[in-house]
Amino acid sequence: MSEASMRTAHQLHFGGQPSRTNTHLAAIERAVVYLGVFLAPYATLRFSELFFTFSDFFFCLSLFLLLITGRIKSRPLEQTTSVWIFAFTLLFVGIMLGSLFNGSPQRGLIVMAQYLFAYMILMVILIREDPREAYRLAAIFLVSVVLIDIHGIITFYTVGYVPGDGKGVVTGAKRLATVLRNPNLAASINALTLPILLFFWSSGRAKSYLAVPALAIIIVTVVLTSSNSGLFSTALCLSIFIALISTPRLILRLALGMAIVIGGFALFGSREMLPKTFQTRVLGALSSGDISEAGTFVSRAELMGEALHIISEERIGIVGIGADQFRERSVQDAPVHNLYLLLWVEGGLPALIGWMMFSGAGMLLGLAILKVGGDKRALAAVITPILVFLVIALFNPHMYARYWTIPLFLAFGLGLAELRRAVPRVAPRKNRTFPSG
Repeated sequence: MSEASMRTAHQLHFGGQPSRTNTHLAAIERAVVYLGVFLAPYATLRFSELFFTFSDFFFCLSLFLLLITGRIKSRPLEQTTSVWIFAFTLLFVGIMLGSLFNGSPQRGLIVMAQYLFAYMILMVILIREDPREAYRLAAIFLVSVVLIDIHGIITFYTVGYVPGDGKGVVTGAKRLATVLRNPNLAASINALTLPILLFFWSSGRAKSYLAVPALAIIIVTVVLTSSNSGLFSTALCLSIFIALISTPRLILRLALGMAIVIGGFALFGSREMLPKTFQTRVLGALSSGDISEAGTFVSRAELMGEALHIISEERIGIVGIGADQFRERSVQDAPVHNLYLLLWVEGGLPALIGWMMFSGAGMLLGLAILKVGGDKRALAAVITPILVFLVIALFNPHMYARYWTIPLFLAFGLGLAELRRAVPRVAPRKNRTFPSG
């Protein structure tokens, strides 16, 4: 059913015009989705041992309210929606084929239910037609991450590691894990959120007296996590975003700023100012050139070797070994921390190609912004998190947790807001159509 048909059916049911009740429900839904987005980084707030968080509950409620008020968009990503759906179909077919033939069909359904929620349902919920909603949702998620970082930094320097059961805000190795309870995850989420801050700052929606402290908080958090992958992703994010929006004047300012920072550190700073764990895990590997000193690289490299061995031995092409089956075969009893290899092993090439096509859909959106002469800051806000997301996948297993895809969809929302603004300016007398890329 098309979006217009859905709205027509809704109007017939509710009397042709939006009722006062309908308006109130829409306001309630906005408050619910705001709360869901704010709580999204708090993944430890979940119901029992199920991977169903408080944030997921509010997202489900938001979806229900969108349905009953007839506000579901049939093409949230405009022309690229079909590419996104095809990508999910490939991922689903790959994982389920492997699970049916070699693994456990139940596990396949469970894993794909998580991917369905993270990659399809959240797309419908989070990408809004109103540009103001896109800005608000992105700002709410950014504020939530920054508040988590502030709490983590304060805890790191005032409380530190607290022995006990479970994972804490600071690990026994003196690494900041924040409320996410995982240092590498905390750093990666900051790297994915950073493009939102850079977009608001560069577009003037966030003043420098707010953006600069927020940027400093994110960078300090990443340093305190002592995460090699997180530090690399953050540096990549800054480099890509700046490269995409760069002008000679901006480059000159950045060069001057970097010269001042480096000169100041050379004169008044020292290596001892950095956390001890950061010195050993990150600087140790950088200064010696020995990548084996970079945290858990050796064990992760062994897992990647196991994955490549299984792919080679079983000649995995179309049909993989099934969802969660790599863990069962691994001598380390763990999934390979490389999503590309994990999907290839468990879901075959269809799953791998399907997952990579998600990023392709985002790239098409960026290309559409470029074609209509849209704001290059919006282009940077779309392209940067996609590339960072692809890099983060090199260091992680299945990425169906909601905090992985929410920053992407919020960035897509910012890009679509610019695209909708730019298209009427380019062709004011034509029906609004979006370049398909």
